[in-house]
Amino acid sequence: MKKTITGMLALATIVVGMSAFKSADVKAVKSTDSIAVAVDSLAATDSLVSIDSLRAVEGGSITGKISPADGATEVEAAMGEEKLKGAIAEGSFAIPAAKAGTYTITVLAKAPYKNAVIKDVKVEDGKATDLGEIKLEQ
Repeated sequence: MKKTITGMLALATIVVGMSAFKSADVKAVKSTDSIAVAVDSLAATDSLVSIDSLRAVEGGSITGKISPADGATEVEAAMGEEKLKGAIAEGSFAIPAAKAGTYTITVLAKAPYKNAVIKDVKVEDGKATDLGEIKLEQ
């Protein structure tokens, strides 16, 4: 979770920092190495961003659909002490940046439906784990 927050803060810092650059400091980039150019540019401007904080966030994601679409408010993914949450929009949810491991997923249902619990959901780095359709019971 700390890596996720650090990565998001680093990205926000890059965006803000990039908008402050003078045109002479900006280099045209036509490849996936744009982060490296941004790091070089930030280092030249005495930014407080460390290169370690710009490393890609490792992990996978958990996705799925809830039926009925308006039957739940939120989805939680728990692995040990770590808990991740995902909002449900139009019956679909996504929990990004989940560390690799085995999770218990809980769909927090609205009355008259019951919460749904799915155990042993395996997440791998760099892969999306799709739970498909989760039907809520009354």
